[in-house]
Amino acid sequence: MKCQDLMTRELEWVPGTTTVMEAASVMRNRSVGLLLVSQPTPEEPVGVVTDRDLAVRICADGLDPKDVRVGQISSVGVVTCRDDEDLASAERRMGEAQKSRLAVVDESGRIIGVLSLTDILRGDRAGRALRTANAVLAREADAPQEPLESIHLTASTVEEEEAAAQRDHVVIMGEHRGSMKEFPS
Repeated sequence: MKCQDLMTRELEWVPGTTTVMEAASVMRNRSVGLLLVSQPTPEEPVGVVTDRDLAVRICADGLDPKDVRVGQISSVGVVTCRDDEDLASAERRMGEAQKSRLAVVDESGRIIGVLSLTDILRGDRAGRALRTANAVLAREADAPQEPLESIHLTASTVEEEEAAAQRDHVVIMGEHRGSMKEFPS
């Protein structure tokens, strides 16, 4: 399987002069977690900005999203893969870089798509996709965590499951898997 088989072709570009607030609105309205940041010339990449960048670089530092431009916080040195590259190779790169998205480029180096961890989880063999997810998410595991012994899980009741089924919820891979409640001690 090639990267072009799973990549998303609908790209969202914003100029580096766009405010973080405007970028967050674009992400929300278009339901995307990554924006390509361009030079004043459209589609000439400078970097990328993700929803995580907004949280970590703006919210966590108490900056005003109306004053900060995405060009100031975008990640440079975008990790890429070729559209005709074997998916296994791109997955290794994703895991090594601990990036959940790669920009997909054509033979001339022009960005033509994005390959996300979600694309891989939906389209690749389950075992290989899970290994990629574990490698990408390793950075989260290295962060300070709540001690496992302080988290108590209890099974949901039948009534809670029926009530949850009536609400809007996320279905993973077309299958409802039930839910668990988490109660910190």
